Amino acid sequence: MSPFRRRKRVRGSAQRNKGIEWIRNHPLPNTEKGIVFFADDDNTYDPRIFKEMLTTQLGSTWPVGLVGGSKWEGCITDPKDRNKIIGFWCVFRPWRQFPFDMAAFAVNARLFTLFPTARFDYNRALEQEGLILSQLGFHSAYELEPKADGCSKVFVWHTQTRTPTVFPYFGFQPPPPGFV
Repeated sequence: MSPFRRRKRVRGSAQRNKGIEWIRNHPLPNTEKGIVFFADDDNTYDPRIFKEMLTTQLGSTWPVGLVGGSKWEGCITDPKDRNKIIGFWCVFRPWRQFPFDMAAFAVNARLFTLFPTARFDYNRALEQEGLILSQLGFHSAYELEPKADGCSKVFVWHTQTRTPTVFPYFGFQPPPPGFV
């Protein structure tokens, strides 16, 4: 099935919503420290990403490898200030308000109690990241905290049991200096 074809029902929404419901019904004693990340079984994770997530104040983001037909996609930070996102490299639907993969962000668990109606949609495929983040109070991807050494390293890969398809793109700009 083409990855661009819309499904009648978005896969994973029911499971993610059950997880959100559980978080709301079982609050941590110190919810300032709880982090929510929507892991997926077809991703590969370097353990360093989980350490990076722990420093998330409200919401954070980082690059993901082998996603959207590209070698990587994600945030680009100012070389002089690695804490400031200045853009995003994204081939698949780059106009999205939050132009990155589900594996590219984490949020503070407290946001799910502050925004009690935030949940994943069952109908709008290809928009789930932006829908949940906007419901949690984020207006732009630029508000998220860049992780993975100022978005210069890839610690998450969208892997599958088949060889990834990476398309050559006209006008492709190489990654920023120091990108690994």
